[in-house]
Amino acid sequence: MVFRKEESLQLCLTICAFRHPSLSEQEYYDYMVYAPLVKPFMEKYGVLKYSMTHTFTSTKSLMGHIVDSQFANIAEYDCVVQIVFRDIQYFVRMRKDPEYQRLVVPDHEVFADTKRSKMTIGYTQVLLEWGKFRRRWTTFAFVED
Repeated sequence: MVFRKEESLQLCLTICAFRHPSLSEQEYYDYMVYAPLVKPFMEKYGVLKYSMTHTFTSTKSLMGHIVDSQFANIAEYDCVVQIVFRDIQYFVRMRKDPEYQRLVVPDHEVFADTKRSKMTIGYTQVLLEWGKFRRRWTTFAFVED
């Protein structure tokens, strides 16, 4: 089977990240938000969206309000990072950039637990935004070769 999609569909790299064990929650947050070495590279290589959801001990405790038989498996990640782009090659080229290799790659070992963090990639769709469902959203389908 071949995956056929509309041109407007975008890829989203999702990283379920753990902070480096040497950092507190606040130090990790401050480092991630205020020292983003990736900014110029993301702009240069066409990243469309870069977002982070930080999960502090205080916010993880809010899960107690919604835990039930369906919502029972609580993730322990410190942050969920999402990077949206049109084509995987945009991201590949960014990671191969010599300056990215020199500056960003070694920096990850300072703030991230790269051995425990996990990632996945898929097509992203926004169905509801600012309290309103979109009238139309991108569709995709698997078709025979």
